[in-house]
Amino acid sequence: MNQPSTTTQERAQLSLVSNDSSSIAGEPLAYPSTPDPEISSYILPIAPGAVTEWMVHPVPGYLYVLEGTLTVEFADDGSRQSFEAGQAFLQARSKWHRGRNDGNTPVRFLAVFCGAKDVPTVLHPPQATDG
Repeated sequence: MNQPSTTTQERAQLSLVSNDSSSIAGEPLAYPSTPDPEISSYILPIAPGAVTEWMVHPVPGYLYVLEGTLTVEFADDGSRQSFEAGQAFLQARSKWHRGRNDGNTPVRFLAVFCGAKDVPTVLHPPQATDG
């Protein structure tokens, strides 16, 4: 079988996006110990001016910003970290946080979670009930 020749310029090349061992909140990366591992991936949009609900993650999450600038805000101290299209990071797990789009263009990001079957990837605070 004849293989087409490939010059150096035509070869696919890997470009490192990130190499993380701790989350943006300083938590060490830890994989879940489970007999039923599961990888889940989502693409999430955030409209200009919008914010997500507060959340934590029972499993490690890796985010890659596809479009716009994603800002992660932490509930405990109000600090914020921003990530532009092409940047990636390990998401905070145990610190309450939310995503923000403080810009004028849409934000889209890929979220990949290393979890376990029947374990949620996101937890939100309980809703207050009138009583």
